[in-house]
Amino acid sequence: MSDDASPAQRIPRAEVRERLLAAGAAVFAEQGVHGARLDEVAARAGFSKGAVYSNFSSKEDLLGQVMQRSTNVVLGSLRQLVHADIDSVDVGNVLRVAFGQNDQSEQFALLSAFRGYAVRHPEFLPEFIRQRRILQDGVLELVRLWLGAHPEVEVGMTPEEFATVLIGANVGLVFDAPALPGVDPGERIATLGEAVIRRR
Repeated sequence: MSDDASPAQRIPRAEVRERLLAAGAAVFAEQGVHGARLDEVAARAGFSKGAVYSNFSSKEDLLGQVMQRSTNVVLGSLRQLVHADIDSVDVGNVLRVAFGQNDQSEQFALLSAFRGYAVRHPEFLPEFIRQRRILQDGVLELVRLWLGAHPEVEVGMTPEEFATVLIGANVGLVFDAPALPGVDPGERIATLGEAVIRRR
């Protein structure tokens, strides 16, 4: 294993951080925050433990950055799919892809680890709330973008309510996935979207 501070190491610092964040996400998802060890995060990324401390001030700092990365990945994926010129007859297909394109089990395990840690460590709760609001605001931005481009449709609720319902439905479906064999969250959320989006 190597340390990114070594003179012989030529891996760009940004790549070192990304590898550590990806490894941190995997370890936190598998073992929870309390069970995760920084030396294992470093080992999975291919570095020594010193590389973790040269990039993050603490385990909590790494956790916050992992959560930020997770939020960015989710929003980035949604932003690639949702744009103003999607026809109203196609919105169900977009929701189907947006919420069903990937296995969300690891993402949900990571979210659960964040949430559980925030409940037990009130000092981390503001960061958890901040990250969730970033996600909520990002989804709301996309909802407003699409609805603003389609005055011919209505959803029977405010854009804020619709964005909240989409996120809440997805989280609930993934949470209950073990008890819902064969249920595709994307399919159910597409059905929800098609049920509430109507032409005026």
